[in-house]
Amino acid sequence: MLQRSNKVNVPRQGPVLSPLYVVCYIIAMKPLRRNPSLRDRALADLRKAIVTGSLEPNSLHSEQTIADKLALSRTPIREGLVAPVANRGFRISALDAEHLAQVLQFRAAIEGCGASRMAANADPKRLARLDAELKRQSAIIKAGDRLHWVQANIDFHAILAESSENALMITAFAALASHTKRLGYRMNYRSQRMRESLDEHSAIVDAIRRGDVDRARTMAEEHLYVTTVLMKQLFADIGIENEPVATGLKKKRGRNVKP
Repeated sequence: MLQRSNKVNVPRQGPVLSPLYVVCYIIAMKPLRRNPSLRDRALADLRKAIVTGSLEPNSLHSEQTIADKLALSRTPIREGLVAPVANRGFRISALDAEHLAQVLQFRAAIEGCGASRMAANADPKRLARLDAELKRQSAIIKAGDRLHWVQANIDFHAILAESSENALMITAFAALASHTKRLGYRMNYRSQRMRESLDEHSAIVDAIRRGDVDRARTMAEEHLYVTTVLMKQLFADIGIENEPVATGLKKKRGRNVKP
């Protein structure tokens, strides 16, 4: 006959860890934030100089001249310059209206697709991101920060491109967006244009929220059509000589658009 034991089994305890050991362990396990490399900083500074016009379009620079301007070595800046000139250095790419019009036409196809697909099958998380971008843009306008607007604008449009669910379109957008950053900075020398852009962005988001597929696509395409027209006016105002620009985009207001 088995007898019941009154002995209580006490779980074995592991070694007692000192507070210092615990702190060191937590620090070791916490992911470290990677500091930007010299190359990353060089490219970021170079892009900023090109976007703001500190390095003027079509201007010629030696590698060393730009390195001195940025206080960085020559090696990491080569990738940030677009057009090498044999035995002379690099030329900052010119503002080419025809090329930019084609870029905007391509973007209209991508973003129109993304806006319509999102309207047809709204993703609450993406819609919340669009709303957050609209608030961010509103704050930037109040601050009058043209440089931060350029990135905020690209981030908004990137969500539309992402919504296309098309890997080729998303990859293409990333390359196309870099071409239009300089244009965006110059076009927003009037704060009124930033406010107009915000209104146009809001119209796109409103159509998506209402599930209006045709209007969402049309508003996204028309926004870039307006950008193309204003670009032509800007180029005429600042005296950039170029061939006549065919926008490749047609204004669609009223066509298959619900009121």
